[in-house]
Amino acid sequence: MGGNLINYPDDVGTPTANLLLIKIFLNSVISTPGAKFANADLSNFNLMTPLKRREKATPDGWVYIMVIRGMYGLPQAGSLGHDLLEERLNQEGYFQSQIVPGLWKHKTRNIKFVLVVDDFGIKYLRREDLDHLIKSLEKYYEVTVDLQKALRQFDNVVPTKRVDSPYPHVEPKYGAKQQFAEYDTSDPCQ
Repeated sequence: MGGNLINYPDDVGTPTANLLLIKIFLNSVISTPGAKFANADLSNFNLMTPLKRREKATPDGWVYIMVIRGMYGLPQAGSLGHDLLEERLNQEGYFQSQIVPGLWKHKTRNIKFVLVVDDFGIKYLRREDLDHLIKSLEKYYEVTVDLQKALRQFDNVVPTKRVDSPYPHVEPKYGAKQQFAEYDTSDPCQ
């Protein structure tokens, strides 16, 4: 399907978390005692989403094939997939913030997540809350949660003692003879 050749008259936009929200969210995870972070991804999110029905024949007599499930290239695939995801999450008690697009919470559980298309950045305090979200998603989607890989990846950068910055402080060496940047002394006109 040539998405650039399809005229879809409805809105195809979806609310998603922006970079500022993600930075604030990650800061919230770090600064909340006992909070943990998980990442989840929905496989083939845009595929197999039921599409809204359209007439098969145009007034001038052309007949078109009927596509009933989402596929890559359809302008409306992301929007319809998001709307269906939102409906399913709402049934499980999750709701999107009315003020901050892309930020989701649960009515009773202490869990929040940011959503970028089909990727979830999840802040949770209790494993039961994370399991509830994952099981809610697994009812409809193939979900990948890779906590162990993230733990192994960041194992060497996690400080073993408390520090007040993301990286250990390195004392500056004032008066050092070594220069850390090389300067280009060639003629700029050549």
